[in-house]
Formats: sequence, C-alpha cells, structure tokens
Amino acid sequence: MFLMNKISNKFSFVYFSIFVVIGINAPFWPLWLSYKGFDSRYIAIILSCSVLIKLFSNPFFAGIGDKYGNRKLPMYFLSIISICLLFTLNFINSLFFISLIAILSWAMFAPLMPLTESLTTTAIKTHKFDYGKTRLWGSISFILASFLVGIFVDHQGISYIPLLMTFGAILVFVSIYYMPKIKSLPSTHNISIYGLLSNRSFLPFLLASGAIQSSHGMYYGFASIYWKSIGINESMIGALWAEAVVFEIILLAIFSKLKNLFNSRIFIIIAGLLAIIRWILMVYADSILFIFIIQILHAFTFGLTHIAAIFFISEIMPSRAQAKCQALYSAISMGAFLAIAIAISGDLYKYMYNKAFFFSAFLALTGVIIATWFINIKKN
Repeated sequence: MFLMNKISNKFSFVYFSIFVVIGINAPFWPLWLSYKGFDSRYIAIILSCSVLIKLFSNPFFAGIGDKYGNRKLPMYFLSIISICLLFTLNFINSLFFISLIAILSWAMFAPLMPLTESLTTTAIKTHKFDYGKTRLWGSISFILASFLVGIFVDHQGISYIPLLMTFGAILVFVSIYYMPKIKSLPSTHNISIYGLLSNRSFLPFLLASGAIQSSHGMYYGFASIYWKSIGINESMIGALWAEAVVFEIILLAIFSKLKNLFNSRIFIIIAGLLAIIRWILMVYADSILFIFIIQILHAFTFGLTHIAAIFFISEIMPSRAQAKCQALYSAISMGAFLAIAIAISGDLYKYMYNKAFFFSAFLALTGVIIATWFINIKKN
C-alpha cells in the first residue's frame, strides 16, 4: 500500500484520519446541537466544556505515554472509547445525556492530537522528514470532510453527523495500527506540570499562543450558525470552512522554506496581528464573497500560530518532557483558554450578534502584547 511505504506517510495517515473527525465536528457540530434543541447559551456551554476537559485528559494520557515510553498504547484506548461514545449519540434524545456523552467523547478524542504531534516531532529527529508536508494531510482531510459532508447534509439532513464522526473515529483506530513504533525512553524522573508552568520560557508561550488560539472561540462556536442566519446553506458553510484550510495547506507546504526567516516568537506575533485584522473584518462580513476573502487569513491565525507552537516546544523544551508540553499546549492554550472564550461567546453572540467578533480581536491583541514583551527564546 502506497501510503504505508514511508514513515512520514504513516504519520500522514494518522493526521488524515484525525482531521476527518475534526472536519465534520468543526463546521457541523454546533448546527447539530442546534438541531437537537439547544440554544446559543447551552451550545456554548457544551462546546466550552468539551474543550475545557482537555485540561485534564490531555496531560493525563500524555503522562502515561511519557512514563512508559509507549505513546501508541493510550492512543489505542482513546480511539476505541471515542468510537463507542460517538456511536451512542446516534440513539439518544435526552438533552442531558447528549451533553454528557458529547463532552466525554471529546475528552477521549482530544488527547490523540498532542500524542500524535509528540510522536511526529520525535520521529522527525531520527528520520528527517518534513513536518509541514506530513501535517498538511490533516488539512487535506479537513477540506474533504467539511466540503463533502456539507453537500451530504444539504441533501440528507444534519441528523447523521454523529454517525459520520463514528466512521471517522474508526479510521483513526486503523491509522494508529499502522503508525510506526517510535521508541522514547521512559522518563527516569518525572517533570511535574508545576515545573513546566513555572518555566520562564514556557508559561509566556502558553499565555500568548492561548490568547491567539482562544480568539477563535466565536468562530468555532458560532460562525456556522451566523452564516446560516444570513442565508448561507450547509454546502456553502462546509465550503467556507474547507477554503480556510486550503490556504492552511499552502502555508504548511511552504513553511519549511520560511521557518528560518524568523524564530517562533516572531511567527506568533505575526499570527496575532493578522488575527486582529481577521476578527475586525468578520464584524462587517455580510456576504459570501467578503467571508471568502476573510477566510484566507485562517492559514495564519490558526495555522501559523500552531506551527510556531509545535516548533517552539520541539526546539526549546527538553525532549523527555515534550509529550507533556504538547499536551499542556493543547490543554491550556487550545483548551482552557479556548473553552472560556467559547463559553463567553454564547451570551456575546446572543446579545451582540456578529459584533461579538470584536471580543475575538481583543484576545488576539492580548496575545501579541504577551509574545512581544515576555516570550524568551532560549533552549531549556
């Protein structure tokens, strides 16, 4: 099988599989929750709790991988439980149990990403393949999933979303089976979370990247709902999400040529500045063409921030703690901060409508200020 010929292709398959699920979840999960009867406040609560729980699940499962030097083992467990929980959602109508299972399913699925990132960056040091070209297969699958599922939902309805996500989770399990065994030495002494958070380089990095990533809270929670309210159908909503990631792919494909231009701190600042512009423009976005143009900036506001974060951890933090650092980045910067932003966005959207994107711009500005004044690029 062509895909399995090289180690980099095996990791590409894992990214591809994970982002099939994310490509269905991001555009259509809020719409499915709305279809099931939740209002904007409760949609925000469910989404924020789903993100917030990563604060606990990500470091826990990453710690298991670091402790025993086997990061595939927790990935098998997480994928199997995710399949079971997502499948269960197809048969439940109780809003309470939908909320509970939705949150638990993401608690199980979310740690798969930092574990994959950690294994990938470890493998790169030995096998010398390109991270951007490997990771871009995740973006490709996001595009395919969001676009094709948008067409499917337009014709068949939104009710099939949990079933489609279940099929995606099964594909994740298969990809983990093919993932190469990358050995990492079991940690001889545990590096505590407190020790990492007290690190002068790592904490400001988490705060800056977290502020910029959390500025996407309104986007993840209510962009699809807002676009539908101004007359955009599900096919076009899927296409807009897919289009954003097309430009993310372009950035990933060329990043190996750009990464030596600046250090990771400068890249985070650039991403934050473009995020400020993006969210201010979203306040005035009232047509498909305008939104299409704005979506190009996603490559930088999310993609560049994330790539810079991955390389910051790989280059600055000690190798024996990198899985835990990746998990903390995912749990705090893309977890706790994002969860708070999404929770706030429910009421902001309810009372301010699209003007709530000004709050997103404020968060991005905060990230730029922290990155400018407090991040220190020095090997630990």
